[in-house]
Amino acid sequence: MFNQGLEETPKESTSKKSKSKSNSNSNSNSKASSSSSSSKSASKPKPKSKVKSVHLSKSLPSTTRDGRIQSELRAFLSSPPPNIRVTVGSNLSQWLIHLTFPPTTAYPNETYKLKIKFPSTYPSTPPSVYFLPPTPPHEHVYTNGDICLSLLGSDWRPTMTAETLAVSIMSMMMSAKVKSRPMDNAMHAGAKPGGRQDNWVYHDDSC
Repeated sequence: MFNQGLEETPKESTSKKSKSKSNSNSNSNSKASSSSSSSKSASKPKPKSKVKSVHLSKSLPSTTRDGRIQSELRAFLSSPPPNIRVTVGSNLSQWLIHLTFPPTTAYPNETYKLKIKFPSTYPSTPPSVYFLPPTPPHEHVYTNGDICLSLLGSDWRPTMTAETLAVSIMSMMMSAKVKSRPMDNAMHAGAKPGGRQDNWVYHDDSC
């Protein structure tokens, strides 16, 4: 009986070691799985521009308004500016621009949307450009979404593009040190956004 007991003891010990190894392997696999999952999450691709294929499937005459807009859209998609993407639905003359700001700005990792509407007289006259709600707090951005930017009015030139405006607005906002509103915001906040800026008096030379 005593000898049998001694012979059984190693078996029990081996069994415990086996379980221990099994648990160790299980934990190792679990960690590897978790690490793999974390790696996949970290490498998640950034959102891309979305444009209906019908807008690019057939080239439009370059001398027409729509041909000019299509040409701008192709250029935008082929080489998009950093942190800026475009969405175009069923209407080629209406764009949605997504601006995502770096962590070092006054708007860390925040995304705001610009609405761009091209008039029938484009590019002789500038497009209508304004922010959709929620609008970013900026000294040149009214709460209704309008933007105090001379390029949208008196300084517009037909050689400019929608991408030019998007980059200019992005740059204007990235230069902000604090979040604020225009001094005359209360007078303008109730207006319908996107109106022509023919008679605007701009805040300063930087807008």
